[in-house]
Amino acid sequence: MTDTALSGSAPPLPSLPRYDALPRLAGGHALLVMQRADADYAHALASRLGLAPGELELLASGPQGPQRALLERLDSASVGLQLLLCGDEAFLWPLHALARQAGLRPDEIHLLRRGEDTRTLYCVHCGTLQGTGSGDRHDCQHCGVHLEVRRHFSQRLGAYLGVCADADQPYAEARP
Repeated sequence: MTDTALSGSAPPLPSLPRYDALPRLAGGHALLVMQRADADYAHALASRLGLAPGELELLASGPQGPQRALLERLDSASVGLQLLLCGDEAFLWPLHALARQAGLRPDEIHLLRRGEDTRTLYCVHCGTLQGTGSGDRHDCQHCGVHLEVRRHFSQRLGAYLGVCADADQPYAEARP
């Protein structure tokens, strides 16, 4: 019998994102990309990870944004680099996809969720991605359909799935 069966709580859905509480690094070099620069947090994180001075590099986001800076840094990365991404879901998942496209393996990328509950929603009706808060219902910013946020997360898109909340009233117009 598993711990979940004993505790009575349901296991997390496999389609929901998972975040590292504190990754276990095998040593070597680590690169930290933060949504909001916080040198004190970076120093405390390096200490908690047991990294020696100089083993944790804080990536400064240039004028082109964190995506460009990360791509440039990954171009010169050596084997064994551990990538730590720190921020909200809307920040983490595009960088995760970029790192995967650049050749990093899933076990080399560590996601540390921190900050606001900003996330990305994918409207299945018009195919657009949009930033949202943590609510369960939103109106699509592009097509206007009233969406229900499903408990499915696409790592490829970095977004939750939004489907029409009421097929009889997709645009949430008032009933007579």
